[in-house]
Amino acid sequence: MFTPVHLLPRADPEKRGLYQRRWDYDSGPALRDKILQMIRDGAGEDFLQWDYEQHRLGFLESQSDLKGLNIFKEDITFPNDDGWFEATDFSYAQFHHSKFRGATFSASFNFARLYNCEFIDCFFSFNGFYGTTLEKVKFINCDFIEQNSFTNCDLVEVEFKHCFLPKNVFADCRFDANTRVNDPINKPNGKIEIALEDKRRSEIFQGIKEAYTSGGVVKQSRAYFFRQMQAITRHNSEDWKDTLFGYVSEYLAGYGVRPLRVLLALFAWVVVGVAVFWPQVGFSNALILTAGGFFTFGGYVDLLHNLGIWYRLWYVASAFLGMILTGLYVTVLANIWLRER
Repeated sequence: MFTPVHLLPRADPEKRGLYQRRWDYDSGPALRDKILQMIRDGAGEDFLQWDYEQHRLGFLESQSDLKGLNIFKEDITFPNDDGWFEATDFSYAQFHHSKFRGATFSASFNFARLYNCEFIDCFFSFNGFYGTTLEKVKFINCDFIEQNSFTNCDLVEVEFKHCFLPKNVFADCRFDANTRVNDPINKPNGKIEIALEDKRRSEIFQGIKEAYTSGGVVKQSRAYFFRQMQAITRHNSEDWKDTLFGYVSEYLAGYGVRPLRVLLALFAWVVVGVAVFWPQVGFSNALILTAGGFFTFGGYVDLLHNLGIWYRLWYVASAFLGMILTGLYVTVLANIWLRER
């Protein structure tokens, strides 16, 4: 369940202010400009190591320390996959109005804020977002390969488009109604030879569903619950009985979130009942007789006296099925209303 970022146990406004302000005073602005130029030039593996070992990075606590860094209006394309932020700590950092193309992130974005940014053709591995606020951020053609996580993050108008997600990366997050996660693609955009396992689809949809639920976005939450259950039926069922029950539940009631399907099943069974009785008693009588059985008001039940035993058994079975489907329809409809409230 999502917890407001400022209420997280590890949230420390004083520490946030300390790391962010250090870039604004004394040697901070010059150091920031130096590091940003190194990033514009391609960064690369351990790109701060030599300067740090030569004691040329001022107040930085380690060669991976970029906590509180403010990146504003940058548009950087990293050639030949050189933009590698290995073990970089962007905690409390602020990324605004910036674009990154072809970068590789193996970084921490704890309690960072990303606003109006785009990550295009980027590679994420062993990358963590914790307590992060992302607003108007786009991930386009990105690969989240292994050990990536968005934990207790607040996502507003965020889009994941044509991204590779081999497993669920969302835990205790909150999505608003304008956040979109396109269907995960089967293979990475890059050259890595792995594929999405079908059995992982249910957990991916579950993570997205829970994030929408935390955001109070009922429609999307319901849609992803349906897709989660679909994936379980097709890829995670233990035996044929579970699979069969899953398909019946899906097509009959949409796993409890599609009342129209139950209504259509009711209508279809009434049509079948009318077709059975029509040759014997005529259309109008068959309609009232079938409806009377389905909805238990007993219309024209005396017509059964002139019909054979099989017609009477059909009538009893129809009445029983009608009660079940009517009750199921009311239950599913009530479930939808209660979820929306």
